Amino acid sequence: MTKKIAIPYKDIKLRIVGPRADFYAHRVQRLDIPVTLPNTTINELGNSGHAGIVTDLPEVTATFQAFDVSHKIFAILTGQSVDSYPATGVDVENLSNIDLIGYVKDVTDMLKCVHAKKMRITDFTFTYSVDGESTEEYSCAGSEKRYFAYDVVVSSGALVAGELTLDYTPATLKNGYKMLSVIVDGTWKEDSEYSVVGTTLTVSGATTENCLAVYHTSSGVLSWSDISDATVPAAIRGKNVPVTIGVEHMHRVQSVTIRGTFPNTKVTEMGNTSVVGYIVDPPDISGDITVLDTDNEIVALLTTGSKSDGDGYGEYGVDEYEERTLELQVQLKDPSNNTTIQKTVRIPSMRITSDGTSANVGGQLTQTFSFMSNDGQCIVYSGAIA
Repeated sequence: MTKKIAIPYKDIKLRIVGPRADFYAHRVQRLDIPVTLPNTTINELGNSGHAGIVTDLPEVTATFQAFDVSHKIFAILTGQSVDSYPATGVDVENLSNIDLIGYVKDVTDMLKCVHAKKMRITDFTFTYSVDGESTEEYSCAGSEKRYFAYDVVVSSGALVAGELTLDYTPATLKNGYKMLSVIVDGTWKEDSEYSVVGTTLTVSGATTENCLAVYHTSSGVLSWSDISDATVPAAIRGKNVPVTIGVEHMHRVQSVTIRGTFPNTKVTEMGNTSVVGYIVDPPDISGDITVLDTDNEIVALLTTGSKSDGDGYGEYGVDEYEERTLELQVQLKDPSNNTTIQKTVRIPSMRITSDGTSANVGGQLTQTFSFMSNDGQCIVYSGAIA
C-alpha cells in the first residue's frame, strides 16, 4: 500500500462515548490528545553514567473544541439524551467521565483509531464574541491511551439478564481482556466485572441496565462516512448571540467568556498501573464580559440592580459590586431566522470580581468585567429557558 503523504483535517473525526450514549461530534475545530510519561533519572555513587530511568503512570490529556451550535455535545458529555434533554436544563457539575475515539480515514475505511479511556473532564470554556464564531471547548485527563490498526467500535443497548449481544467479535487486547470500556448506567466497570464469550458480553451483578461496550475488532467493519448534521447551524456568530444581565438586554457587548474548572485529586494505589479515579470538588465558574464604554448603564446595573440608577444618586462605587448578584444569560440563535433559540447558557447568580477600563489610539473605550458564579452553578438549556 502506498504511504500517505499526509492526513488532512477532513480525514479525521471524533467520537465521544459519554456515560449513557455515544456521538460523532459535529463542528469540531480542534482535537489534541497528548501524553506525558513522568520519569525520574536514577543515579548512584560510583557510576559515571545513569543507572536508568523509572517511570510513573502515563498522564493522558485531551482537548477538543467545537463551534457552539446546539446542546448535543454537552448532552452526551453529561449523560443526557440528545432528543429528550431536560427542559429544566443541566448543570455543568454533571460533566464527568468520557471515552474519546479518534478515527483516521484511509480510502473508504479506517487507517487507524486512537482510544482514550475514562477521561475525567477537568475544564471547559464557552466563548462568544461580536466578530467570531461561538465555541465550546473541553479538556479532560486520564491514564490510558491506545493506538489501533483496526476498527474501534461501540455496541450499545439494554442488558437482558445481564447480557449484551455485541455487533462484532472483539479482538483480544495485549492485557488479555477483550473490552476497552464497559459502561453500565454511567459507571465504568472493572475488567474483573464482566466476561466475553464470542459476541456475548456478560456483566456481573447487572440485569437490564443501559450498557455501552467499546472494543477493538477486525478491519473494515466501519465504513467511513463524513460528519453531517443538517439540524444545527454551520456556526453562530456574535450578531445572533444576545446577552442578558438580570432582566436587562445588554447593548454594545463585545465578548463573553465562561470558564469552568473542576478541582480534582487523582487517586492511585500500589499494585495498580492505572488511575483508580478522581476526587472532584464543586466547579469553579468564572468569566469575563467586555463592552464598549458609552455610559454608566452597565455599572449602574451591576451596582444597583437597575440600568436607570436604582439608588438615584448618580454615583457608583466599586465596593457596591460586593452587595449584588445578578443572573447572566447568553442565548445562541439560529442565524437563518434569528428567532429560533438553539441553546441558552445561564449563570443564576453572577458576582463581579473585578473591572477595568481601557483605551488605545485607533480603538474604542472598553470596559471589562470579570465575574464568578456565586454558587458554582452554570446551567445549559436546549433552546430557551422553559
